[in-house]
Amino acid sequence: MRRIRCHYVSGEAFAAALRAAGDEQALQVFTTERFEPGEEVLAEVFFTGMNGKMLVRAIGKKWHMARPRLRVRAGGVLRCAGSEWRKLQFLREVALGKATMAPRRRHLRQPVLVEIRWRRSDASDLLAATISEISEAGALLLTDAGLALGEEIIIEITTPGGARPLELTSIVRNTEHPEGVGVEFMRRNSGGLTRIREVIRRLVDQ
Repeated sequence: MRRIRCHYVSGEAFAAALRAAGDEQALQVFTTERFEPGEEVLAEVFFTGMNGKMLVRAIGKKWHMARPRLRVRAGGVLRCAGSEWRKLQFLREVALGKATMAPRRRHLRQPVLVEIRWRRSDASDLLAATISEISEAGALLLTDAGLALGEEIIIEITTPGGARPLELTSIVRNTEHPEGVGVEFMRRNSGGLTRIREVIRRLVDQ
């Protein structure tokens, strides 16, 4: 999946790009990197004064070349849905001074959308869920199962090209997300970190 740089000179410029897109759940971007309608991309969103960058999974709607005589920059429109759109709404609040971003994470979370199975560490029954963000440190698990802080779970992820599911022991660290919980991966040894990195690479590159 290609990454598209979507950088803005100010928070006001970013907020204006959301309005200028002229479509619900869309963002106007300025880039010379051509993308096709329907193409899935990773949008690297940043504006001056923002604490770090945010990656958003998006779908190309339209792109156009620069028109210097008309003072039109190369760019187009990307569309987002679900939790990805909520990320942009939150950034708009940050850009307008109505919200504050938390300190930058040590590990950048990659937006993905992958179906997984999980179980409590003391149970054998597997439940279906979805992961929408992942990093070397943890993931956002979309589930309404009512997990508690500190609860240990086992996540099974089948990656593209993987012969069998990979098991990741995880601890619930955040239960405040409206659609699920944040989990931290428990890296038992250096081999565990290598395995997590390989999982992320396969999911992001699919």
